[in-house]
Amino acid sequence: MDLTGWMAQWNMFPPPGGVILCAVSGGRDSMCLLHYLHQLSRERDFRVAAAHLNHGMRRTAERDETLVRTFCAGREIPFYAGYEKVYDRVREWDLGVEETGRRLRYEFLTRTAAEIGAARIATAHHMGDQAETVLLNLLRGTGPEGLGGIPPVRGKLIRPLLNTSRQEIEEYLDQWGVSYVEDETNTDLSYARNWLRLQIWPELEKINGAARENIARAAGILRRENTYLDELALRRLPAEGTSLSREALLSAPEVLRPRMLRLLIDRLHCGKKDFGQVHLTALEHLAESGGMLDLPGGARAVCRDGVLTLEMADRTAPGETVLRPGCPVRWGEGVICLGGDVRSGADEVIRLGCGPERRISVRAWRGGDRLTLPDSRGSRSLKRLFADVGIDPARRDRMPVICVDGQAAAVFRVGTDQAFLPEKNGNIIITWKKRP
Repeated sequence: MDLTGWMAQWNMFPPPGGVILCAVSGGRDSMCLLHYLHQLSRERDFRVAAAHLNHGMRRTAERDETLVRTFCAGREIPFYAGYEKVYDRVREWDLGVEETGRRLRYEFLTRTAAEIGAARIATAHHMGDQAETVLLNLLRGTGPEGLGGIPPVRGKLIRPLLNTSRQEIEEYLDQWGVSYVEDETNTDLSYARNWLRLQIWPELEKINGAARENIARAAGILRRENTYLDELALRRLPAEGTSLSREALLSAPEVLRPRMLRLLIDRLHCGKKDFGQVHLTALEHLAESGGMLDLPGGARAVCRDGVLTLEMADRTAPGETVLRPGCPVRWGEGVICLGGDVRSGADEVIRLGCGPERRISVRAWRGGDRLTLPDSRGSRSLKRLFADVGIDPARRDRMPVICVDGQAAAVFRVGTDQAFLPEKNGNIIITWKKRP
């Protein structure tokens, strides 16, 4: 296995004496990459370090970290470990397990690379991963960018194995006697990628044994064409900023409009993983009609006076504040009082059923907040409930959420969770008087 040609083609080598931080899970692909880069570093005048993130999801996670740590210690490779509770972040961010884990990994890698001054961050994606990504993106209805698959290089990120087959990796591991661990979740068919790998690929290879190689090669062709079309779209955008005239967008060829919007979204630095074709189409409609649109990642779009502007929504809402009887709290757009008098001219009133020993607080809404309203069929996300009652996306971060022992219990103008209805076990009044 020789990766030097591929790495040189994509300028993956760091400057002389520089550091490549290798992401290492302990699995076969990442252990192959770490061993190879360590061997190559002696010839190419660079240093290699290893980064391992424990996701807190499996009982065998400690075993994985021990393997990588021991491997590095025996070769004097600097080793950096991190720990995250992925399931906790899933609830906090309101994302799927795979996407949450991916975000945490890249945050950890980026942070570690900055701390040690690494010039490159290497991940062990290989040709099979490339083909799977392209096929999954196709099933989701992706555009040309998704069909281009995983880029060999993105900023500091490099993928030295992206042009290497799984068979070559396994032969390398056998040749050098490199140990690795098997992740038990790799056989869990509830994950789409595992289902594709274990159930679908064997059938596809009955049609064409080189399916992975052919799909990966097609992805390379599409990436080059996609880059050229992006350059054409970029010429129609202003040199900087996230505003674009309605005329400039709608007068562009139809094929370039989604690209112009995607490139504009990139300038927000809010992450584009959750943006899909539905959002780009909605932005085109917004440019035609005017108004405002809530977007993923805390972004929003406003079209006024013929100008479409993308911006980050206001996230400066006050933090969580404990409410105490008779002690008014200035929060958001007004004053909140526990045990307030409804005759005092309050604009909004919540009657909450709970005992005085409970901890009652107010805070901004969070992605995982849900309420089960009376007569509903089940819990619904607060984001959906806000939309149902017509609360503008720009104001949602400043709408007070009343919590009992940290759990969202009621929201002004939205309603009270069934578990905290006043007729159950008490009748606490909370008032909200908005400032003029």
